[in-house]
Parts: sequence; C-alpha cells; structure tokens
Amino acid sequence: MRAEVRQVADGTYLVHGSNTNWVILTDGDAATLVDTGYPGDRELLLDSLEQVGSSPKSLTAVLITHAHNDHLGSAEYLHSAYGTPVLLHEAEVPHARREFLQQVTVGDVLKNLWRPGVLPWMVHTIRVGGTEQHPVAAAEAFPNPDGPLDLPGGPIPVHTPATPAGTASSTCRSAGS
Repeated sequence: MRAEVRQVADGTYLVHGSNTNWVILTDGDAATLVDTGYPGDRELLLDSLEQVGSSPKSLTAVLITHAHNDHLGSAEYLHSAYGTPVLLHEAEVPHARREFLQQVTVGDVLKNLWRPGVLPWMVHTIRVGGTEQHPVAAAEAFPNPDGPLDLPGGPIPVHTPATPAGTASSTCRSAGS
C-alpha cells in the first residue's frame, strides 16, 4: 500500500495516512516530520519519506502537534532506531512521555456507538494500534517556541492551548508562509 503524498508548496508535503495526516518539510534529502500517524501507519510513513526523496536516516526532527496516539504513533520508533529528536510544546512533553494520558476513553467511544461512523472508526483505530501506548521517553520541548526552528522547512511552532477539557496543541507553519 502506498501513502498518498501531495506537494502543497516547495519542499512541503501533506501525507494522508489511515484516518490521519502528517507533513514532511524537506531541504534536499534532509527532512522535518510533523506528526507520525498511528503506530500501524509506520509502513505508510516510511513510504512517504521515500516518495519525497528522503529517509528515516535523513530526518532532522519529528515535531508533534499533540501527543494523542494518532500523532505520536511512530515517534518513539524513529527516536530509538535513528536517534531522531522528538520535539513538541513544553506542556505536551509529559503527555508524550505518558506521565499522564489525556485522550478519549474506550467508555466514551462506546457511549457514542449509535452515531454513524463511530463503529467503523473504532474498528480501524484498534487495527492500526490506536489503543496501544508508545511513550516517547526522550521527548523534548521546542528549543525556540517563539520563532523559527533551525530545521528543514523553517517551521515556526504556534501554541494553540485547548479548553480545560481538551489537550494542548501546537501547529507548525513554514517560515515562508
């Protein structure tokens, strides 16, 4: 199965995984990865890097917008296997390390099974490892949360804190946009 990779700007690629997306920012063969999909998306993730002319060895960093399983899926794998730094907003670092978990519970999902689309989503989520825990032990805060990061694509973290019931999040925009 091939990942659906779409170039959206020079050196910027949007990848559609299995019910989740990630972004690859490139500069030559060096790349920055924004999110990693579900744990079960790993082959799609690796394929997407290959499609844009990069590889896991060429990743300079993985940036995580927030530490839910559909964003964090292969971050620990990339760090363990390739030494890739995993960076996110300081408020999300303990969440990525699984010092706490702020995510929908199985009970919350079961209460919503009557809604159209919930059962297929739940089955898919289980199949791609969405209920597994893959903490990122070496998660680090963005070194410069207020300006461009010295990484391919020059991403700029933009903290978007959640409501009290939600989680913190960050988005990254390109320095050129």
